[in-house]
Amino acid sequence: MIDLQERIIREVLREGSQKLKDSETPWLDATVLLASLLKCSREKLLASYPERLEEELFHSFMDLIEKRRSGHPVAYLTGSKEFFGRSFFVEQGILCPRPDTEVLIEAALDQIERRGYRRIHDLCAGSGCIALTLALENSELRVSASDISSTSESVFEKNRNNLCAGNVKFRLASLLKGLEGPLDLIVSNPPYLTTVETEDRMDQNWREPALALDGGEDGLDLIREIIRDAPLLLNKKGMLMMEADPRQMDEMERLMGAAGFDKIKRVQDLASHERVIQGEIP
Repeated sequence: MIDLQERIIREVLREGSQKLKDSETPWLDATVLLASLLKCSREKLLASYPERLEEELFHSFMDLIEKRRSGHPVAYLTGSKEFFGRSFFVEQGILCPRPDTEVLIEAALDQIERRGYRRIHDLCAGSGCIALTLALENSELRVSASDISSTSESVFEKNRNNLCAGNVKFRLASLLKGLEGPLDLIVSNPPYLTTVETEDRMDQNWREPALALDGGEDGLDLIREIIRDAPLLLNKKGMLMMEADPRQMDEMERLMGAAGFDKIKRVQDLASHERVIQGEIP
């Protein structure tokens, strides 16, 4: 424990990271939490190593550390998560944006440029990181989004306003029900964990909502529904593109082929894992 007279930032961070030793990224977690508390960048924080931390701030930081130890995602504690170079507001009840999903963004932007797609819809939108990023990366797109969660609706609207992407429309809906076509591209990061995997994470005190994680017995319940219904809303030569677990790609390709998609392709992430699958309506 740090002596009351020795609460310099370097030592405070060291204590915080030691308390988070069971985290995959204890030092990163500690620095992000303290930088957020001090309302400064991590770079400025690390340049402030020799400075002392006020007692009130020290206790606030340790409260955050304890919440992190109990399973709260760092993004919930800071209220934001960076995604594709932008800061997205997040809160409990929303899946935190993940770097893996940036592969879906890059794949979508590539197809939009190649094929001249203009009308895009994001299913299971969550925080809005996919729909809003696409709209901000290409101002000519007509982007819409939907999710079944009312929390998603409020968080999406906040991010849309914060990022000045007011032209993106949100609809509270279950998957493709009630949506109007035709669409050029449907993108989605749907729940794809199995129920057992989801329950395991809940037992490990994960705080993200099971609704955004649980894809049923084999993780493919919602994916099957999306693949079945998407052709009814897509233009000829339109495309469905989804993120999923690499282990699910074989079955997803079979399902997409059976639903009438062709030119099915898998896209790898930076770790060479198959992360995205896409298929075209002939």
